[in-house]
Amino acid sequence: MAQNLLKHALRLLRRKRFSRVIRILESQVFRFRQNPEFFFVLGTACLYSGDYGGAESYLKRSDQLRPKEVQTLLGLAAIHARRGETDDALELWLKIVELDPGCRQAARGLELLRTTEAAEDLGWFRDSQRIAQLYPRLPLDPRAVLFPLLGFAAIAAALAGIFVIAPRLPRGGSLRAAVQQVQLSPGQPPLAADGSYTLVLTEKQVQDGFEQIKRYLLHYRDNLATREINRLLASNASVYVKEKAKLLKTFVKEPDFSTLKDTFPYEEVARNPALYADCYVRWSGKVANVRVSPEAITFDLLVGYQDERELQGVVPVKLEFAFDLENGIGVEVLGKVAPGEGSFMLLGRSLHRLYKLP
Repeated sequence: MAQNLLKHALRLLRRKRFSRVIRILESQVFRFRQNPEFFFVLGTACLYSGDYGGAESYLKRSDQLRPKEVQTLLGLAAIHARRGETDDALELWLKIVELDPGCRQAARGLELLRTTEAAEDLGWFRDSQRIAQLYPRLPLDPRAVLFPLLGFAAIAAALAGIFVIAPRLPRGGSLRAAVQQVQLSPGQPPLAADGSYTLVLTEKQVQDGFEQIKRYLLHYRDNLATREINRLLASNASVYVKEKAKLLKTFVKEPDFSTLKDTFPYEEVARNPALYADCYVRWSGKVANVRVSPEAITFDLLVGYQDERELQGVVPVKLEFAFDLENGIGVEVLGKVAPGEGSFMLLGRSLHRLYKLP
């Protein structure tokens, strides 16, 4: 009976009968209190009907019961965008892109923030029907899509040759060019009037630093761009500037051994780990204290000690993929700098085993 009720609500949601969905489900909240799908359907109906308070409450409950569900996070991000809470919307859209890089709604949301000069400029968008483009997708009605799909298939077959001979753009090339669209508005203050920060910059240093980040990104010097973004985020730059810096960070891509540029030495990172958060480094060393769990492999990297000549430092490393490791071997690690129990740690992205020459 319970599943039949939820299936009926899904059919109504598919047909955009939002008020009916709300009427049917709200009286059943206690009965379905541990069902994430129930709260997603109810929250989505509230969102599309304009009840943003109810939508937030129900979608948050769905997220508690089933974390990292892209469609649920899209609903919560759209609610923040509706309210002009751009920091919260940005955080969720970035999280969604990490979970599902192909998510169009999140990409639209990020592009909206990239090209918006100030939070109040979002007013025209959030007060229009266009913001529904950022909402979670409604379930499709198979009867409504069968005939169009047949038509699209015929058209696609007819046009297939065009796409075969069309030139391919370099991956990410057109997107990276959009860096130039992220601008600081002259009408917005570059410095914060108050707040907590660890670095004091002048207006010119903030503006020059922002432009330097863009130059680094346009030349694919992502590591240097990330470091300078961190510098702005730790400074007395205004919230407006920091929000724009976070948008620039969405252009940064994860490297591999062949594409990594501008790695940083251990001593430099160890002096100020926060400045290098999310930067990628390529360090060699010896493996110690290997620990294997169902979720991850962790070990200590004795940096610079692969040939047992100079120990520069010891860094915890976490791998979320399988690798044949044993204590005492030499490895080269490509990893991302992240906060750790001590000073910092590396989230390993790739490893090379080092072999001694005979």
